[in-house]
Amino acid sequence: MNVGSALKSAKKIIDSLDAEVIFLEVLKEQDRSYLAAHEDRVLTEAEEMTIKWMTKRREQGEPLAYIIGRKEFYGRNFRVNTNVLIPRPDSENIIDIVKKLDCEKIIDVGTGSGCLAITLALEKPNARVTGVDISKKALFVAAENMIELGAKVNFFESDLLDGVGEEKFDVIVANLPYVDISWPWKSKELDWEPGLALYAGDRGLEIVKKMIRQAENRTKYLVLEVDTCQHDEVKKYAAKYNFRHIETQGFILLFSKD
Repeated sequence: MNVGSALKSAKKIIDSLDAEVIFLEVLKEQDRSYLAAHEDRVLTEAEEMTIKWMTKRREQGEPLAYIIGRKEFYGRNFRVNTNVLIPRPDSENIIDIVKKLDCEKIIDVGTGSGCLAITLALEKPNARVTGVDISKKALFVAAENMIELGAKVNFFESDLLDGVGEEKFDVIVANLPYVDISWPWKSKELDWEPGLALYAGDRGLEIVKKMIRQAENRTKYLVLEVDTCQHDEVKKYAAKYNFRHIETQGFILLFSKD
């Protein structure tokens, strides 16, 4: 089977762009124009089998990022697997916010793939960046990304700040579990991602509130990602611990210590 006919068949099963991404991955090409220019190229048996296998996975709902093993974040490709959340464009606002802050010590709590910590280390090369996560498997992915992208981050295992000692930071950033499992608008693709990194009690805010409490005397700035429907509650709760809300960008809330 040639590229043109195989691609046409795949596009009848899954989204056209997803199909093209899969073909480019298997064919080890980057430019989508390659597919149109090489429609007559005959696929090897291995290529054809791999394309069918990846297309089937996508048809079953598995996120494309897990199928190809990476996701772009802030202009860089990060390795991902089912041990970590897939980086979202919404989280890039965290980078934009922190880049404007005067800070030397940053910690990313719940680092997952390391996309926030690594990006901050690369975008703010004079800052000392730490990344912590409760999951050893997630930290392994983060370490791989750090090496591949040439960043310098101190990654280690910790349940929020429990394993950090008494160290203080200029900025704490945290994209923690905040999804309420009962939300009717949850995407079905979330079923493929690690529940440990997604779901929390107290209408999704149990872990976020614990983070706020722990951060009370540990930072100048606190940057949190939560759903927009939770913003008012999070701002009120943070105010109890003397955090003043100073900026909102999409899902992201920036607080400063009064």
